[in-house]
Amino acid sequence: MSAQENHLKTAGVPQYIHADGAATGPITPSAAAMEAFRAVKMKRQFRYVFFRIDGASIEVDKSAPPAATAADLCVALPHADCRYVIYDHEATLPDGRKTSKLYFILWAPATSNPQAKMAYSYAKGNFRGQCDGCFDLNASSARDVELGVGLVSADDDDSESDFE
Repeated sequence: MSAQENHLKTAGVPQYIHADGAATGPITPSAAAMEAFRAVKMKRQFRYVFFRIDGASIEVDKSAPPAATAADLCVALPHADCRYVIYDHEATLPDGRKTSKLYFILWAPATSNPQAKMAYSYAKGNFRGQCDGCFDLNASSARDVELGVGLVSADDDDSESDFE
């Protein structure tokens, strides 16, 4: 028996989680992705930035100017693809003061590919660890995003549930 025995299920062949054939391994954010995060957090140049996994790195997908709204974010979310989103949410407190919260959103809609969901979940820890000062939000629908950032409350009557 050799010192390093091949795994029985894979016969030593590397497993793949991406459609493009990139082997599993650390998926790390690119320098451009980290610069875009800092542009949202420190410089407030964007309202939100979308990130996608491209091979073994996390790249910037698209961004929106500071004048964009939460409704714009919900419209921009892809219907069948996973994404990471850094979203700077501004709100006015009851006493009139302005406040903002930074959200790290893992967008994984129900219609997305299961392998993509696994890849984004797998890489989230590495990317999220480098994006400090954010609140976590996992969302699979625009309603999840609205609830998570506080645009609507859970007891609003526009629910489509038959179990009320």
